[in-house]
Amino acid sequence: MTLKWSIVTIEWGGKALCEMSGTTFKRPMFVDLPPGEYELAFRVIRARRNRGTVFREKVLLREGDILLALCEPIQPNVFYRKSPTEDTWRIRLVESDPRA
Repeated sequence: MTLKWSIVTIEWGGKALCEMSGTTFKRPMFVDLPPGEYELAFRVIRARRNRGTVFREKVLLREGDILLALCEPIQPNVFYRKSPTEDTWRIRLVESDPRA
């Protein structure tokens, strides 16, 4: 373990829904949440606490909706392309078909 490792996690109510490090999935990649409003925390944890990041977002899920969340954390050891200068999240809500 070095000071450059990171763990990407999505949390709800103080509990991790899914979590991934460079080599391990510690929780499922897909989580079935019942319809409702959720305040989710999108977090990158690092060995140095002051280097981690977190943001929160409220999400309203209806029956059949799918929330996609992808994270590209800062990767200081990447040699094949430039690492982002900050943790980058891409979040998209795929709504269920309202005609169904």
